[in-house]
Amino acid sequence: MQTPSTDTPSSRKKRLSWLAGGLIFVVMLIAVEALVGWQAVLAQWKSVPLSTLIPALLLFALSYLLRAIRIYDLCQPALKGRLLSVTKLSVLHLYANNMLPMRLGEGLFPILMKRYFGVGIGEGIARLIWLRVLDLLIAGALLTITFGYFFPLFSIIAFCAGVSCLLTAIALYRFKGKRWMQSHRLYPKLEPVINKLRITAPQSMNQFIRVVGWTFLSWGSKLAALVMVTQALQSFSTFEALAGVLGAELSSILPIHGIAGSGSFEAAFMAGLAPLGLLSSEILGLAVNLHLFILGATSLFALICFWIPVAKVTREEITK
Repeated sequence: MQTPSTDTPSSRKKRLSWLAGGLIFVVMLIAVEALVGWQAVLAQWKSVPLSTLIPALLLFALSYLLRAIRIYDLCQPALKGRLLSVTKLSVLHLYANNMLPMRLGEGLFPILMKRYFGVGIGEGIARLIWLRVLDLLIAGALLTITFGYFFPLFSIIAFCAGVSCLLTAIALYRFKGKRWMQSHRLYPKLEPVINKLRITAPQSMNQFIRVVGWTFLSWGSKLAALVMVTQALQSFSTFEALAGVLGAELSSILPIHGIAGSGSFEAAFMAGLAPLGLLSSEILGLAVNLHLFILGATSLFALICFWIPVAKVTREEITK
């Protein structure tokens, strides 16, 4: 009797993701050794005093707590009274996102939402989409402001283009888009997804403003921590450090990166500084050390939060 094959498209995709991620990771290790030298890279930490490192670590921890509060607020009333469990979910999700290659870590969010709170996988994915939309909005605004400091014309053009696209999209959807969507042959297949996104969206203007506020504060505390570490490692101005940090942070939305984000983080950090003419082997070493700070802090928080007890949901809640 033949056993069913386990070589599904999903399993093949995961194997390819790990293979590509592992390859990028190895290339990154070799490139750093060839261009800078790992001994020279790690030696940079001697210049970072504890008076900078500890506040930066606390700010980084605050950003994780604020992200948990954002999830807690967005998912009301389903998660009411369970902020500690939400914190565990958020930290473990961020840890998986930082460590696993090719965005595989994103899949942990809906899985933990179902395991901890009995929230359906579809609803968990919809919640995650809204979180990522909020992240993109805040990151785009911060990027525009940062590069507007160096290139004012860029800021004006980006702002006008963003507002124009938003107004055009709203107008098209309001007057023609909704009718066109409902008449399209794919609409019956997309309708459940659209309904999930509508149901999981902020249900009032007050809730929307709060969630945007939590997003802005979490990004602000995280960026402040990374700018502090960057300036301790290299004599950059605040806006120069912010340009590199924002570039690196935006690498998290890319579908391609190695194990633990290796390669893409460093390349994006250098890409953020490239328009300012700040490229050298020292910058690569700086990017590597900043990445090590993030991975170390994330691992520490995950280890602490792993032991937070989570109340079990009933079988009825899990299977709904």
